[in-house]
Amino acid sequence: MKLAVKGVHKTFRIKNKETGQDSFLNVLGGVGFDVYQGEIVSLIGESGCGKTTLLRIVQGLIKLDAGTIEVEGVPVSTPGRDRGFVFQQASLLPWRSARANVEFGLELQGISKEERRKRADDLLKLVGLGHAADQYPHQLSGGMQQRIGLARALAIDPEILLMDEPFSALDAQTREVLQAELLRIQAETGKTTLFVTHDLDEAIYLSNRIVVLAAKPGRVKRIVDVPFAHPRPPLPELRGDPQFQRTRAEIWELIRTGAAANAADAA
Repeated sequence: MKLAVKGVHKTFRIKNKETGQDSFLNVLGGVGFDVYQGEIVSLIGESGCGKTTLLRIVQGLIKLDAGTIEVEGVPVSTPGRDRGFVFQQASLLPWRSARANVEFGLELQGISKEERRKRADDLLKLVGLGHAADQYPHQLSGGMQQRIGLARALAIDPEILLMDEPFSALDAQTREVLQAELLRIQAETGKTTLFVTHDLDEAIYLSNRIVVLAAKPGRVKRIVDVPFAHPRPPLPELRGDPQFQRTRAEIWELIRTGAAANAADAA
């Protein structure tokens, strides 16, 4: 397997500014699953189930309290070149061109200027922005900026691509275009991908498998196999498939019942 998440626990300490007392928020309670070479696996669940926290733990941005994260059998706990991260917002450096943003991680690795430029230009072409290499973030749409963010993550040639709701801030049309582009790019590169989303249709369209998380604390409720082979038809067409509707209903019921149970406990 490419990525193994084993029994991950995470609790945050929260200090009350008024009383000075500490409280504890148990976010993840023993999450475990595997991601295999070339898969796209999505994390989905009700708000507060720890999806983004888990993704950041896999990247090494947050320390876990217990459990392990393994990449090809090797435990990891800090950021590394084997994992590339795509954030909710592109977070591009505004004073750098599209090409220079893609080159940024390569500069930190000491890659030569000629090699950086070639790799950046190739990746900009891959994400459909070969024409925009010299443009700056303020000259680009939100969708174009997210494409650059994806190219920047791919530039270091990671083993695993980690994506935290990268299309959530985009309009519906742009989001569907980029979802299709991600499938195309993943087919060309074979990158193993762990993808966080709130969007059921997006999860089904993109994924080989979907990890449904329950909340308070976050834990795996079920892993759902998506019953469609790649390549897939456009999302509007796929939505009309009865299997799509059944899979969507199954996942929604898992999320809905979990949210209802947590609401009842809170009451």
